[in-house]
Amino acid sequence: MAAAFLLSSCDKDTPTTSTVAITVTDGLTGAASAGATVKLYDDVNKPNTGEAPAYTFTADASGKVTGSVAYIGGYFLVAENGARKNYYGGLIPIGIFKTQADIDNSPKQTPAATIGAVKFKDTNGDGVINDSDKTHAPNLFLEAGQTLTYSTGVY
Repeated sequence: MAAAFLLSSCDKDTPTTSTVAITVTDGLTGAASAGATVKLYDDVNKPNTGEAPAYTFTADASGKVTGSVAYIGGYFLVAENGARKNYYGGLIPIGIFKTQADIDNSPKQTPAATIGAVKFKDTNGDGVINDSDKTHAPNLFLEAGQTLTYSTGVY
């Protein structure tokens, strides 16, 4: 009887899905980014190669998406709403240039920054935004059966 109990308690299935609950906001206003497209890629290179994402969701009026995804450990996230994105082919946006003083006091970008242009993160801290600042899309690390909550802004 004890052996039967031990065997039955060991063969519980590990969940094969996880849930993502992602909120997308407009990086300029902080308002919900209704209608934003959220793409989840199952490979670090796919966001930059044009390959199809593993999952695509559309944000509701409150900028939220919730979906069940296969548990594989993690996904790389790209959110877009029109021309605004949370990831630009390797560069991470952190804002929009609002004034010339803002441009003058920020790392130099190539092409040259202009008022109204996207401001990118200087990931290597050298004071210049270029190919050396390229990085992977934001990564969501999942555990089996988990509901992961994540927020991102589009610029």
